[in-house]
Amino acid sequence: MSRYPAGEILLVALFSAIVVFQLFIPPSIGLANNGDFSKMIGRFSLAPASLDTSEEYKYFTARWVYNRSFHWVSDDRSSELIPISAAVLAGWWFSSYVFDIRILGAIHALLWIGCFSAFLPLLRPLAGWWRSAVGLMALFIFTDVSYIASLNSFYTDVAAFLFLAWSVVLWLHLIRNQRPSGGLYVLFVGAAILCVSSKAQHAALGLFLCALAGVAAFSFAGRWSRTWALLAAGLILAAATLSFLLMPQEEKQDDAYAGIFMILLHNSPSPQEDLRELGLGPEYLRYVDHWPIPEFDGAAEKRKWWDEFSSRTGHGQIARFILRHPPRALRILYRTLHRQASLRRPGLGNYERQYGFPPGAQTASFDWWSAFRSTLFRVAPWHILVWYAAIIGVCVWRGRVEWRVCMLGALLAGMGLVELAVSSMADAGEVARHLFLFHAVTDFTIVLALFCAAWFVQGKASLRANS
Repeated sequence: MSRYPAGEILLVALFSAIVVFQLFIPPSIGLANNGDFSKMIGRFSLAPASLDTSEEYKYFTARWVYNRSFHWVSDDRSSELIPISAAVLAGWWFSSYVFDIRILGAIHALLWIGCFSAFLPLLRPLAGWWRSAVGLMALFIFTDVSYIASLNSFYTDVAAFLFLAWSVVLWLHLIRNQRPSGGLYVLFVGAAILCVSSKAQHAALGLFLCALAGVAAFSFAGRWSRTWALLAAGLILAAATLSFLLMPQEEKQDDAYAGIFMILLHNSPSPQEDLRELGLGPEYLRYVDHWPIPEFDGAAEKRKWWDEFSSRTGHGQIARFILRHPPRALRILYRTLHRQASLRRPGLGNYERQYGFPPGAQTASFDWWSAFRSTLFRVAPWHILVWYAAIIGVCVWRGRVEWRVCMLGALLAGMGLVELAVSSMADAGEVARHLFLFHAVTDFTIVLALFCAAWFVQGKASLRANS
């Protein structure tokens, strides 16, 4: 067998063609701004080419200009700044005035195409049409517009799903080798660090990625090799912790406010008791289901209110409350699945204004997978809980599947459930958009399950043929 079989080359070419068609062939698509772009691009003094800031919230904006009046260095830090910086540097070769976001889209696309190319060799243990079937299904899922449109954007979740995907693929290559590669391990740890440092919301994934790193570390021969590998695994946890600690204080406060007053206390049967358990007094009852955050007469009064609020409650109290009230947590999760998960593509425009589409218009091209998943959530939101329970159950049972692959399946299920929980309980305003990584992890589990099912059926067929 050649190193790059014709079937793999064909799949990569098809995957690349679909990505390029969506991102770069007019009318090219992307995502409109929801208000978060400035957190990433303010430091580069980028503004919409029309200088009409309202337009970027209704349409995909491809052309941006450098304008010092838009300069703002946000306290938000993200690994997404790495591809953005690379794109800005590349853009300066073409123009010192105009920046085309499709340069960034090309960088994201190369990372996505490269990840798919690295994934395909993992299917080689499957024989004949089984390999083609799983490869085609992965292509169908991961060229969906819900993934591709995000590549032409400044959103931090793009770095999260790209580097998480690379982490999974690199880890599978690591365990596939008889003798693990130190270079591959370093790349895996690097991808994991870039994933957890994309956004504080995803910091909890560091626990799962660190566990994967630990398993890979013990496959190294020799005490010193294992020691440095385990130390490198610890860097993932350190990066995740740092990402959470560096989350801007204002965002922590906003999330705590939304989590308490808009989510935990929404339809609470005993709000006063819940407030007391969360460290707050009855004077906070008036904020239940109250949004936006209360206005104040002056900066001093605002600072005093937030200082008192933050000193009495926060993410720790919210976490303890959730652990003490699992039925409440389950109701919130199901409410999210029922009302928000079906909005797999939140209402952000995909087209530039010049093409004549109405504000917020979304493309229907290459949306078959996201449309199918959205319909399933609308009709039977409980299906995802059954799916995750089945994944964990099969991984515990193992059967004929290699134990490390089963562990990956269980950890991916854990990642998906954590993303669901964090998105459900930490932000009342944009839950649907924050579920993006939950949907991505779910798709990873689907592809992994397809591979394992094909492997199992193929093995059963071989047994029958040889009997």
